[in-house]
Amino acid sequence: MMTDMNIGEPQKNDETVPFITDVKNASYDETGTITADIQFEGHTTRDGSPLYQPYTAAANDPTDYGKQLYADLVSGKYGAVKSFIVTPEMLTSAKDAKHAEINGWRDSQENGRITCSYNGNTYDADKQSKNRIDDVIEAGGLPDGVKWTDADNNDISLSLSDLKALQKIMVVAMAIQGGKIHERQRKMKGEIDALTDYKAVQNYVVGWGDTGE
Repeated sequence: MMTDMNIGEPQKNDETVPFITDVKNASYDETGTITADIQFEGHTTRDGSPLYQPYTAAANDPTDYGKQLYADLVSGKYGAVKSFIVTPEMLTSAKDAKHAEINGWRDSQENGRITCSYNGNTYDADKQSKNRIDDVIEAGGLPDGVKWTDADNNDISLSLSDLKALQKIMVVAMAIQGGKIHERQRKMKGEIDALTDYKAVQNYVVGWGDTGE
């Protein structure tokens, strides 16, 4: 938006901004605002040449003169305003950023909560739980009097054979969920790669979507 320059503001009913003497290089950005080089009345370089300063004008500018400048630019008072043009490099960069977001989502999901069922109880089956049950099995089972806590915070007595059976179920649950995550992230990346609209790439929502997960 326009910055404070210790310059007088135009009267409320002015149809122009009197202290702006020239505007050049006006162009829209991707948000619809207009950036331009502005010459203010009396502002010159040391050698007397006109001094232009960068400004951004918007329809919702907090100042009256900012709104008026935006209106003047849109109306063509200072010449044509260049349209916002998406370059191939910008589209590629947007897709790369979205791919990185998808990778972050994938990593988060892979480290998220997974559950499985065994003998009527629900157990956590994430990586941490899998590592824990591996250690217990390697040690020969739970110590006397120690129970395994399920996902609903119930303490369950599990024999070594129970632990081994639960371990296998955990591995299967992790593999199934991992497959779903991999397939979803691959599908999202394919959808991103197929997009040709810059805004569509930026607005693409990463997640499970309507897959029911």
